[in-house]
Amino acid sequence: MPFDEMLPLAKEMGIKGVQLWGASGEHDAKMLSRDDRLRLLDKIHSYGMEVTALCAEVGGFTNPDTVQANLETSRAVIDMAVDMDVYIITGHIGVIAQDPNDAGRLCMAKAMTEFGRYCEDRGKVYASETGPETIELMREFIDALPHQAIKLNYDPANLVMKGINPVKGVLVGRELIVHTHVKDGVRYENGTCEEMPVGTGQVPFSEYFAALDAIGYDGYYTIERETGQNRVADIQGAIDVLKTV
Repeated sequence: MPFDEMLPLAKEMGIKGVQLWGASGEHDAKMLSRDDRLRLLDKIHSYGMEVTALCAEVGGFTNPDTVQANLETSRAVIDMAVDMDVYIITGHIGVIAQDPNDAGRLCMAKAMTEFGRYCEDRGKVYASETGPETIELMREFIDALPHQAIKLNYDPANLVMKGINPVKGVLVGRELIVHTHVKDGVRYENGTCEEMPVGTGQVPFSEYFAALDAIGYDGYYTIERETGQNRVADIQGAIDVLKTV
C-alpha cells in the first residue's frame, strides 16, 4: 500500500504515530533533502500523527566487509532524525556472540562505539531490536559501551519465538527500553516459530504491559505486522488488544 494511502487509513484507525523506514525505499535518508524531510513531516502532522521512530535496518554490524557502508546508512538516518526532530532510531545491531573476543562481536563493539558517539553528539538514541540473544547478553554488551546512546527496542515476539520469556526480560532491560513493538508469535515444540496476529500467539500481553508499567516505560507501543494475508485487519486487531489490556 502506498504511504499516501496509509496515512488516512492510520488516522481512521485512531493511530497516533508512525515509525518510518529510513534505510532504503521511499523514505531513504540518503536520497531525501532536508526540505523533503520537512515536507514529509508536515504531511504526517497534517493527519494528527507524529513520527515515533525512524528505522535504520541495515543488517547488523558484525561483518568487517559491510560495516562501514552500514554505518554510513545509519548515520544518514540519524541526520534525517535531526531534521525531523525524531529522538529514536531503531534497527538490529546483529547477533551478539557469547564470547567477548569473537571477531564479529569485536567488530560490532567498535562500530557501536563510533555510532554511539555520533548519536550522542546529535541528541539521539539508537534502539537495538531484541532477539535472538537473551536480554542479559544484550545488556552486557550495551553496558560495556562508552556512550549512553545505544538502547533497546523491545520486541516480545522475537523473544517468544526464541523460547525466551519476554516478561522477565523487561525487568532486565529496564531503563534501556525506549521503544517497543506490539507483535506476537509462537514457538512450536519442534523448534520452529511463526509470527502471528497480536493476541493469537504466545506473548502474554497483560503481563508484558504490566511489566513495562512497572519499570516506568512511557513510550509508544508500535504495532508491527511483517507477514499475513490481511495485515490491515491484523493491525486493527492489535489496536483492539491494546484497548482491552
